[in-house]
Amino acid sequence: MNQLDTQKKMSEEEFLRLHAKYKASGDISVRNRIVMAYGYIAKIAALQLRGAVSSQAQIEDMVNHGMITLIDCVDKYDPSREAKFESYAFLRVKGGIIDLIRKQDWIPRRVRVNSKKINDTYNQLHAELKRQPTSEELADKLGITVEKLEKYNCEIANSSVYSFEELIQNVSQMGNVLENSTMDDITPEKRTLKKELRRILIDAIDELTDKERLVITLYFFENLNLADIAKVLDVSVQRVSQINTKAINKLRSKMNGYIFN
Repeated sequence: MNQLDTQKKMSEEEFLRLHAKYKASGDISVRNRIVMAYGYIAKIAALQLRGAVSSQAQIEDMVNHGMITLIDCVDKYDPSREAKFESYAFLRVKGGIIDLIRKQDWIPRRVRVNSKKINDTYNQLHAELKRQPTSEELADKLGITVEKLEKYNCEIANSSVYSFEELIQNVSQMGNVLENSTMDDITPEKRTLKKELRRILIDAIDELTDKERLVITLYFFENLNLADIAKVLDVSVQRVSQINTKAINKLRSKMNGYIFN
């Protein structure tokens, strides 16, 4: 068990006391004490995004990057904003890791290629058979084994974790820019944009089909795997993967004009 696991969680009161001491003195040892106490944030954020990468080394890079972002959070945190440090830091650390994933482009090109090939073949068979093709039929058409098809589907689903988290992060960042404006800085235009952002997001979610909303919920929030979701919906694993990808693309398409890229 490493130091991040064994470090006792710091209370908000203790954090505010130490943070005030650090800001007044600039004592790096005080800052480091805060960073280690909240180091679990970097680990949790990296684990939530682990589906976007393919190796343990990359996850460790994500944790390390998260810790660096956490240091910056301690330096820049403003208690007068009335946001708890834990919430503020988690959002920024997760955003920093997403930026790292984007810059490193850790999602292999073959995953993107396989996703398109599988989906195109699935749609072709669906049109020919007038029904959903089975995993065996799809694998046979692709010239691969069912086991390899399932492996590809898992890789595609894992890459969609990043796509979904990036979308949510971007929407959250946009909302926070508006929320964190000072009273003097809140213009009628910003009030309108904030209301519009909320309306567009609600509309985008409402436009998902029942199955799309269910798959998003089960996969990203209930942590069910594709095979389990397929059993719940009584469809193929490939169909679940398609529903998942389609739902994310719908949300991204709807929100693209309102989020940071």
